[in-house]
Amino acid sequence: MLRRSLTLTAGVLLSFAAVFTASSPAQAQTVDLTFGPLSIGDYCHAKVSSSAWIGFYQSDNVLRCYASGSTSSALVYAGQGDPYLACKYLTSDVISAAFRGASDALVCRAVR
Repeated sequence: MLRRSLTLTAGVLLSFAAVFTASSPAQAQTVDLTFGPLSIGDYCHAKVSSSAWIGFYQSDNVLRCYASGSTSSALVYAGQGDPYLACKYLTSDVISAAFRGASDALVCRAVR
């Protein structure tokens, strides 16, 4: 009888140990999100200039925002923005970095 009680107690303790030592939490995943000129333009319109509608991540690590010219189809410089803040504006993910992609796109490195 004593041996059965000890075996039962050991089994219950092992069950509790298995429940309370859950597996390790899921590993964070890093993904690159790419945003083109019109998406950058959403940020430009909201945070840089209300006339801006398009933006590019230029080679000097600055987002440049542009609006339509009044007399021509040329773009008119409307101001500049911060790439990291643009990433934070464009996605709700946790952002670890912002860098320039192909064709002056904005690439946001997000941690999920």
